[in-house]
Amino acid sequence: MTAKLFVISGPSGAGKTSILQKLFQRRFIRSNFLKGISYTTRQKRPGETSGRDYYFVSKPVFLRLKKEKFFLETQKVLEHYYGTAYRTYKKALRQKKGLIICIDVKGGKYLKKSFKKDRMVSVFIVPPRAKELYRRLAKRGETKETIGKRVRLAEKEMKYLRFYDYVVINDKIKESVDNLEAILRAEQLRRGK
Repeated sequence: MTAKLFVISGPSGAGKTSILQKLFQRRFIRSNFLKGISYTTRQKRPGETSGRDYYFVSKPVFLRLKKEKFFLETQKVLEHYYGTAYRTYKKALRQKKGLIICIDVKGGKYLKKSFKKDRMVSVFIVPPRAKELYRRLAKRGETKETIGKRVRLAEKEMKYLRFYDYVVINDKIKESVDNLEAILRAEQLRRGK
């Protein structure tokens, strides 16, 4: 197995977190991949745990870490910051495992420019329909104002789809997890150039 970076992106509400949770229940995935946990300045949602879902930090702490070059990439999404720790990628390299990170589309585009083509694979997760995206966001219990912001952001994020290597349409969760696992297996076995 070759250590690679796997970037998973898509609009808020596409189901990225749910897919990754189910993906990491599979033995092959746990044996061959690490899950990168992002740092964020946003508040925890119900059911989220620091260190499992995100590392929740204050804005001053995040900006200090960014200044210290702690992050592989950072982005500001709406009013919150998100970043991937560089040490997580180093750990994956040491263990010769693939690193799967779930990040914003701008972060994905930035890393695509920063990494050699054979060292990074990008997957864009999309909901089957726009109505479904709205329904999923409403199910989270967010305010109408926040849902409106996220839907408008999702429309912009969809324009980044062309920068990604693969697209997974998340209509049925098991099928989406199967498709993502197939991509990961194939890419880990790809012969280097």
